[in-house]
Amino acid sequence: MSPSVMQRLLANVVLLALALLASCGRQVPRLQGDLERAEPWPADFVERFGALPVQHEGRVMPFSTLAATTLYAVHGRRDVQFEAVPPAAGAIPTPQAFKLSPTEWLLDVWCFPGQAERYPLFRIENVSVLETLGFQHDGQTQGFEYLPYGQLVAQGQKLQELAQAAEKKPQSQRSAVDEQVAQLFRQLLVYWRLHQQHAALQSEMKVEGDALRAVFGGVATLRVEGLMQKADAFRAYVKEAGETFEDQKHGNLADLLLFLSDAATTRSGPSLLPPLRPREQEDTWHTVPEALDRAMRGAAEAQHAAMIGRLQDGLLAKDMKERVGALDAYLGAVSAAASARGEGGAVALESYYYRANWHFHAMMTFVAAFLAAVAACVLPRNGLVWWASYAASWLAVALLVADVWLRCVITGHPPITRLYDTFLFIGGVGALTLLIAEWILRRRVALTLAPFCGALFIFFARLFEVADGQDTMKPLQAVLLSNFWLGVHVPTMNIGYAAGVAAALVAMAWIAVRVLRIDHPDAPLAKSLYRMAYGVTCFSLATSVVGTILGGVWANDSWGRFWGWDPKENGALLICLAQIALLHARMSGMVRDAGFALWTVATGAIVVFSWFHTNLLGVGLHAYGFSSELLTGVWVSYSVLGLFLVAGALDVLLRPKPAPIDTLPAADALATGR
Repeated sequence: MSPSVMQRLLANVVLLALALLASCGRQVPRLQGDLERAEPWPADFVERFGALPVQHEGRVMPFSTLAATTLYAVHGRRDVQFEAVPPAAGAIPTPQAFKLSPTEWLLDVWCFPGQAERYPLFRIENVSVLETLGFQHDGQTQGFEYLPYGQLVAQGQKLQELAQAAEKKPQSQRSAVDEQVAQLFRQLLVYWRLHQQHAALQSEMKVEGDALRAVFGGVATLRVEGLMQKADAFRAYVKEAGETFEDQKHGNLADLLLFLSDAATTRSGPSLLPPLRPREQEDTWHTVPEALDRAMRGAAEAQHAAMIGRLQDGLLAKDMKERVGALDAYLGAVSAAASARGEGGAVALESYYYRANWHFHAMMTFVAAFLAAVAACVLPRNGLVWWASYAASWLAVALLVADVWLRCVITGHPPITRLYDTFLFIGGVGALTLLIAEWILRRRVALTLAPFCGALFIFFARLFEVADGQDTMKPLQAVLLSNFWLGVHVPTMNIGYAAGVAAALVAMAWIAVRVLRIDHPDAPLAKSLYRMAYGVTCFSLATSVVGTILGGVWANDSWGRFWGWDPKENGALLICLAQIALLHARMSGMVRDAGFALWTVATGAIVVFSWFHTNLLGVGLHAYGFSSELLTGVWVSYSVLGLFLVAGALDVLLRPKPAPIDTLPAADALATGR
């Protein structure tokens, strides 16, 4: 048979496989039936396997990170919790009250796909979406339900049509149902890719016909490893069979060709096989179908075949001990190959980073420091409580610095590379700024605001991570690959943001002191808050101006122009202009204490606009993608700042010259310090 005929034959086989894949969208059944996990994964194995190196979205990461980011994208949570899973027909019921870590969940998707597809993962927050898809609302939940993949994929075609119709509408014309339908379809695709990733490994292939069996050493069943090992002999047999490949004398050769075509077209999911050449020569890892395709083209690699063999042994094992042993062997082989390429250290460190969870410990320490600061205000004469809160706040800052430093080591970049990083950085710098202000003025107010600021922004970072559902360390765009500018412009600008937020918090405290009659505006407590807001504003202005200028220099270096009236650039300029005008108004006597505080709160709204809102406008070079959750957070921030602004303005208008009042004991203690 001529090469051209053979190519057309293989092309037709591939098209047939694609048609079958599109029509059923299901993995091939196992010979031994769909297994159910009857016992938990060993805890030590879960920790070990969580450090398995994989390559996904352009970078090498631990298996645990892949599992967590995928679970965020699909489930919107850091773990899987549910009361029960409906059993498959004739299968052993799964245990009640399930709670799975991301690693355990993804192991179930790999090894027990039939069971995993019944986990209720996909959250439906709008009852109308359920009705649109033809599902009945049980009326037992408050506005949302969780559907399993197996139930949702049955409506996949209808969901795809609805999602495509929703995507065609302008953003402003999409309803809440449109938004969730589009999001639900994207989540379904993410899970589908995982579900299909190991389709080629979820079964053993039957080998029929004496001639075909002779090619593979007389075996009646065949796994992918054996097929790769005999790839050259198999290719020669296919070439010899030619156009008669469907003849009965060749056994089930046609089925094997269809299997190979199906496997070659299923290239979704992370890459699990590290290249065997140095990283400088080959950077991209291989998927299992790619390795199988290379073997069929005469470029088989024995180490990859062995890795695939151990992985398939783990997927098809019949008991947990055998399964863990095979997966451990696969883990060892991949880890050794990754370490030989110099990629093992960063993966191990990242696995430790997420296990250590330093920013979470920093958040809880900030909370403890905040409670101690409140106690210091209630017990103003107790200096020990003041020192306890101050020391706890510094400890929390140190934990947060350790977290950010580890991220820098893992990514090889300065501390801020994306929006997620800004939460941690600004929370830490804001807390640090307020702690320094507290050391200078000793009024306990900044001592209370510092841990509040730190805990709040770490909490926001965790919320954003889940809502965004993406890897927080994924590779940067080419235009941003400059550690010099990332280390100079971006941190400087964000220090300006952090100081602007800290100044707004102090100004809000000044407004609260006046509006709630805690103390007279001319009393020492209010005056100290005013001086504190003034000092922090000066610091914010200095860093904002320098950061804005550095940003222009970077823009000129990257894009050939210093200023382009990009929304992000305009936001940075607005911060500078607002703070310059504020300081000039103070120097000229146009504003006094009240005006300065109100203006500082308004500047805080400008900081929020420059920090986040410009990213959501959909225009300019700094638009990083629309997020409804982030937009909601922006408007909540505007609302809170606006509430303080309106309350303070009304109080000034209705009571421009408050009558002297007797200083309360607590206020007197706050004014005199510790």
